[in-house]
Amino acid sequence: MSDTLALVESPAQLLNVLEWAHVHPGEAASLTVAVLQPTDPRSRAQVRRLCRFASQAKVAWRRYEVRAGYLGRAGELMRLGRAVAAAERLVIGDLFSRTIQLLLPRSKAREVVVVDDGTATTELVSLLTYGQQLTRWHQGDLKPSAAKGGPVNRWLAREGLERAVFFTCMPVTAPPGTEVRPNDYAWSRETFGPVRVRPGADLAGSSLVETGVVDQDRYIDAIGWIARSRAAGRYLAHRRESPQKLERIAVATGLEIVHPELPLELTALTEPIGQSVLTFASTVAYTLPIVLGSSPVRVELCEIDDAWITPDTAERSVDFLRRISALAVDRHGLARIPPQPNGRARTLS
Repeated sequence: MSDTLALVESPAQLLNVLEWAHVHPGEAASLTVAVLQPTDPRSRAQVRRLCRFASQAKVAWRRYEVRAGYLGRAGELMRLGRAVAAAERLVIGDLFSRTIQLLLPRSKAREVVVVDDGTATTELVSLLTYGQQLTRWHQGDLKPSAAKGGPVNRWLAREGLERAVFFTCMPVTAPPGTEVRPNDYAWSRETFGPVRVRPGADLAGSSLVETGVVDQDRYIDAIGWIARSRAAGRYLAHRRESPQKLERIAVATGLEIVHPELPLELTALTEPIGQSVLTFASTVAYTLPIVLGSSPVRVELCEIDDAWITPDTAERSVDFLRRISALAVDRHGLARIPPQPNGRARTLS
């Protein structure tokens, strides 16, 4: 295995490894990407497409079926463990990942680069800064820990680690002892395009229902109102949205359901995209304004009403949605689309 090993588990993480390699050709000269295969079919299909782009960019990659049966998983983790132990530099897509956390103790890397994982990067940086356990934003309120921080904090503070870098487009401040390098999607913008604009608006789908944060009926009602009020014709489905929910959206709203074959950042550069792209609080509220910056396409933020939030959603999750919405508006000057007027004026923004 190479001196530089990247560990990725999603299409977005693989895309951002390619972005990092493009901006840092010297550091990436010995790069091999270990793709820890996702399980859902749409994510796997997007990963396959991106692996082809990686080959075209002369980036080596290998797939690992770490979510196979017990024996298969054990064998793959042994292979990965040897590769992690040999790497001088680790490029990591998701420090929240339990699989990656399981591998970290094997590493003696002198440098670690955490590539963009979108809005999750915002939460990751915050938790590392304050020495808190790494718990994903939608998995409930943080629980007090007897020991400050957790295994990732200790691994980042270990002797022998000379540099820790966050490569991100998110507006974050580097935790102590680390640095931030900007991700401006140079590889995507230079490799693909120009942007082809189609009439009307496209609505970017969200997995907030699948994560249990937003009520499905409320979400579908909101989609219908946004589609009518903004003359949206297409719904660009998130790769984790369930087929049943998408069928309900199509029937209830008349929107054409489109399943992008690539992350939306690349779809916007390789396929015709609407004059407006409407999105809820999500990573694309940050990335699309960068990718589409030289085009006439407008990215607009759909606000989320408190009434949509499910009863069991933790306050931490609601606070996270508020923060990423406000940061996206402030950073990129996005226009806001308020919720359907219904007598409940409170929103998360």
